[in-house]
Amino acid sequence: MKVLLNTSTLHKGGVLQTSSAFILQTLRHDDGIDWIYVMSRTVARELAQFGAELPAGSFVLDELPSHSKSARRDVAAIEADAKPDCVFTFSGPAYVRFRNFHVIGCSNPWITHSTLTAYRSLFPKGWVDNIGRNLYRAYWFMQADAWVVQTETARLGLARRLRRPLERITVISNTCGEHYLNAQSEKPFPQPGQTVRLLCFSAPYRQKNLDLLPHLARELERARPDLDFRIVTTLPAEHEVCRELLALAKRLGVENRLENLGPVPVARGPELYKSCDICLLPTLLETFSANYPEAMAMGLPIVTTDLGFAHDVCDDAALYYRARDARAAAAVILQLLSDRNLWERQIARGKEVLPRFPTPEERYRQYIRLLKELQPVREPVAVL
Repeated sequence: MKVLLNTSTLHKGGVLQTSSAFILQTLRHDDGIDWIYVMSRTVARELAQFGAELPAGSFVLDELPSHSKSARRDVAAIEADAKPDCVFTFSGPAYVRFRNFHVIGCSNPWITHSTLTAYRSLFPKGWVDNIGRNLYRAYWFMQADAWVVQTETARLGLARRLRRPLERITVISNTCGEHYLNAQSEKPFPQPGQTVRLLCFSAPYRQKNLDLLPHLARELERARPDLDFRIVTTLPAEHEVCRELLALAKRLGVENRLENLGPVPVARGPELYKSCDICLLPTLLETFSANYPEAMAMGLPIVTTDLGFAHDVCDDAALYYRARDARAAAAVILQLLSDRNLWERQIARGKEVLPRFPTPEERYRQYIRLLKELQPVREPVAVL
């Protein structure tokens, strides 16, 4: 069986890790699949961090199909020349109409289960453009024959919103990167006078609600003037979201509390978690954030928003606060820092929840079974 594995549109976010992990699995196993790799330059760099050498005949695109018609033509030409039995776009949209049976991963919560709370994070600017972009992406997500999502919520939402048949949509849960599982640890309770580092490991997406961080820093300072803490972010310094965040921190007088490291390569993720004490996710919309199981593996307590997607993944292995409420977030963090038993209990609970997620090997096997079981026969799906 010949499969064209398409990761050409991926350039930021947690999907870089999961796609890289999947490609590494394909290089380790012989499952009777002849892979043709088409990837973005960013994915290729992530693989290089792991020392992976791609087979001859792999294709690395310098431009993204989402931004370049030339890149779209290149991907289509690769497919036409390779004549695969199936095209697997690991995470779409692909922005290409493939000739062969097309399986596409959908991890975009704006498409499947966005909420008014999430859209409010885009006000006063950006929400109209976001709606337009998501309608465009939804159109391209519809140009496939089968879909893979990470949660049942996403499966039902995709079927309802895009009017796709449920039997064509498969749930394969996200996982924790193998390098995190191999580097598992537990963060000790902070000592008096220690600098507490709160990690917000995130790409610069608006729905991550990162503008909460300076307000949270101010609330922590007001409540505990003696507390030495830093909020660690991983944003590109030149990105608008990062510039706005640092400007807001300066206006609130808490710029010394934020420490932006810039984007961190996937391979250095465990090192980053080990340098911090608490995993902080103020996000308003996710399908399945890998940050949650990563923090569980690395033994950091989790503080995140009291929203359904977070509970679906973390259960009681996280402490929750009301979304967009900096004072409530500060109260939860201070409660955690004042109670050693709570700290240790949350870490222990994370270790108990972690095995619920498939290992990278198990997840890989689920994908392989799906690709082999699907009948690569194109049957038009009616748009109602």
